[in-house]
Amino acid sequence: MKRNAVIAALTAVAVIGGGAAAVAVSSGDDAPATASPADRVSLVAEQDSAAPADRDDDRDDRDDRRDDDKDDQDDRRDDKGAAADPGNVTVAQAIAAALNHTSGTVLSADLDDDGDRRWEVEIATGGSTVHEIDVDSATGKIVRTETDRDEDDAAAELKAVKGAKVSARDAAAAVDSTVTSVEFDDGRWEVEVGEADWTVPLDTPRASREG
Repeated sequence: MKRNAVIAALTAVAVIGGGAAAVAVSSGDDAPATASPADRVSLVAEQDSAAPADRDDDRDDRDDRRDDDKDDQDDRRDDKGAAADPGNVTVAQAIAAALNHTSGTVLSADLDDDGDRRWEVEIATGGSTVHEIDVDSATGKIVRTETDRDEDDAAAELKAVKGAKVSARDAAAAVDSTVTSVEFDDGRWEVEVGEADWTVPLDTPRASREG
């Protein structure tokens, strides 16, 4: 007596788009078997839950790259002095206007952008006397003057700067026309352009970037 045995033939069909999975098993009785409803639900749930997570990760990566690019652009603008906006009057013009009003030696010139935009130019005239001349950054006109006859270190700074080869105006010109601050400090000129800091020695108009 012959026995016919049909040894298992297994076919797995997964339909991802429709969310169904079926498994057919052939036996001696030729009775197909299908995966249980619980198995089909589990498989579909795993497929559906993976896709949104991947999309969220991709979005996060794109957002991070955009933020990094923006930070890099801001840094480059700051390095070039893009944040600086001296208005119509450059530091050289502000210094010239201040000296035309009060003769002396310039110790500093700073752009004050807290409220009224104006240049604050400090001029030493001898001893410990320092005059602060405010120059409108839009018109170049003198808008305020103040005199301090007992300024600390004024005499020493005047002595160092008065005999120097490089003036405040020269130091600013050695860096950039959009300079927002130039001042004598620690035996040299310190110059700012936006967020960038530079130094210029008193004996030669050669600027060096700090940091």
